[in-house]
Amino acid sequence: MFIIYLNTSSMDTEVHNEVRKIQYTGRSTYILSLPKKWISELQLKPGDSVTIARQINNSLSITPTLLNGIHTTEVIAYVKDKGKNTIKRKAISMYLRGFSIINFKTKGERIDPSQRDAIREVVRRNLVGTEIIMDSSNIITIQVLLTVPELSVNTAIRRMFLIGSSMHKDVMMALRENNRDLASDVIKSDDEVDRFGLYILRNLFIASQNERVLHEIGLKSPADCLSFSAIVKSLERIADHATKIAQNVLQINDKLPDEIYSRIGEMSNLSLQLLNDAVESFLRKNYYLADSIVEKSEEIRRIESEIVSIIDKDVEANKFAGNIKLILEHLRRTAEHSFDIAESAMNQTVTEITEVL
Repeated sequence: MFIIYLNTSSMDTEVHNEVRKIQYTGRSTYILSLPKKWISELQLKPGDSVTIARQINNSLSITPTLLNGIHTTEVIAYVKDKGKNTIKRKAISMYLRGFSIINFKTKGERIDPSQRDAIREVVRRNLVGTEIIMDSSNIITIQVLLTVPELSVNTAIRRMFLIGSSMHKDVMMALRENNRDLASDVIKSDDEVDRFGLYILRNLFIASQNERVLHEIGLKSPADCLSFSAIVKSLERIADHATKIAQNVLQINDKLPDEIYSRIGEMSNLSLQLLNDAVESFLRKNYYLADSIVEKSEEIRRIESEIVSIIDKDVEANKFAGNIKLILEHLRRTAEHSFDIAESAMNQTVTEITEVL
């Protein structure tokens, strides 16, 4: 006798105790009915495909072929009540939630041009793999065209890291050369990091609801999704700090004194080295590398303090004091986010270097 269960993490534990009898029909077909509640929760309908697999313990798993967590929904945007920023936030929330089709509608009224522009902008700037497939007077439909997994989560995290670290390198070059165009390009690059971050978070949410997707993107358990979500947020913040440094560069109308730039460059190089090592320690699950990063927290603060002392004593540098101190703060915060990534790596790997009693 086989035990048959529906393989999904979204069900309550009680539903696993359902007992159903196998029925025989025709000459060679066995039929087993499934609880309506399960089918409703998974949004399955007659004609949908499922995959049946025999497990090593002689149980049978039934897995929906369509990705769990991808739904069709309608989001109503009332013209009088919803501002463009509210609409943008709602579109992003629905995208992160795993919905594949998002309909923005009004109740018989026309969608305001500013709202229409906001929807188009959020699709263009923030939502990877989405297209507007319907655009009429009272409804705009967004469809997510990507399927998961397009990338393993490790690959996606590494790409996000590379964009963020390149932003920091470019902004330091802009500071050295007083290159305003390069600083402006760094600010524009922040959108790309945010888009990648939202894409990863969407996939992590779907993976947390679907064991098959979880393994296909390279994770072992739903708990891993929490760690990777934290890394995404840290990388987003690191890109934000590069953007803020670029904004400060645009306010400096002259090249910095060589000594000041040299020390700022030293601090920047250390921050980027810590970031690189932190990401590597997390992706490669290297506890000892992560531990060595956290120990360097005082070194970054020491360099910052020394630079501030030089600025206070240097008359030429003092005219840039406000902007330089803000730049130093953003470099320090970049290092601190690297420490957060390293701590996540340590939390994930600590059991591998200890003996659990």
